[in-house]
Amino acid sequence: MRKKQYVLAVGESDSSNIHPIFFTRTRLVVFFSCFTVLFLSLAYLIGHGIQKLKTNYQVLELKKENAVLKNSYDLLEERAKNMESSLNELQKRNRQIRVAAAMPVSEIEYGVGGPDTPDKSGSDDYTMINQADWDLTKLEVEIEWLHNSTTELEKMTSTKVKQIAHFPSIRPVRGGWISSEFGDRIDPFTGKSEDHPGLDISIRPESEVCAPAAGVVKVVNNRVITNKGYGKYIIIDHGYGYETLYGHLSKTYVKTGQRVKRWDILGLTGNTGKSTAPHIHYGVLAKGKPQNPKYFILE
Repeated sequence: MRKKQYVLAVGESDSSNIHPIFFTRTRLVVFFSCFTVLFLSLAYLIGHGIQKLKTNYQVLELKKENAVLKNSYDLLEERAKNMESSLNELQKRNRQIRVAAAMPVSEIEYGVGGPDTPDKSGSDDYTMINQADWDLTKLEVEIEWLHNSTTELEKMTSTKVKQIAHFPSIRPVRGGWISSEFGDRIDPFTGKSEDHPGLDISIRPESEVCAPAAGVVKVVNNRVITNKGYGKYIIIDHGYGYETLYGHLSKTYVKTGQRVKRWDILGLTGNTGKSTAPHIHYGVLAKGKPQNPKYFILE
């Protein structure tokens, strides 16, 4: 029995030129099978390509997101380092202020580190970064406040330290003993009661006389009248209303207008002027009024 054939006519609609193509059932099945395989293969390749493009897009988006997260972490890290540097500087300044003002040295109770945020269940990276950013912002505000407070403390302490440096607070000589107190006494020359505006410290001659505080030399007198006045003497203006006087010296080492610091050598003790034996007359004046020098010897 002759196999059935299928005819596919190919030609133009308005032409008699038609080209018949004959197919058997077997060829038709093979043709459609090949076409189906080809179509499915093409569909798979297209689908795989689309999936690959989608995956590549997701990877690209993840890379962008990771870059943003890394940049955020880097910024937090930099802020934390800057705050740590600021705190170290504030600690150093605070320590210097306390040492200068004779205050107990203590560390500033603050600490910082990198943005190593804690593991919070259910929180994503952005939430954790936002929390770390908020914590650092609060700490920055506190550091700014501490900076302003430290600056104000420095200004006040600087003024106090300057005042302390100009406040007469030590004995003008090392050694010796007080031979005549401040106030009423019997004049060794006349035997009469008189007001003694300072301390007489008996000490061997040629002993060094030191400045008890910073100041400017106001008077240097090297003219000596026997049994009259303070003999060779020096007056120092310490500012803030304080002056000190050193009488009966044998030598003077400073000049009028010269600036001196505490412990600078002013001259040597002696027995010049109205004096019965080698000693130094030490006087302290506050706004022109004699004060008891004992109250200004803090050592």
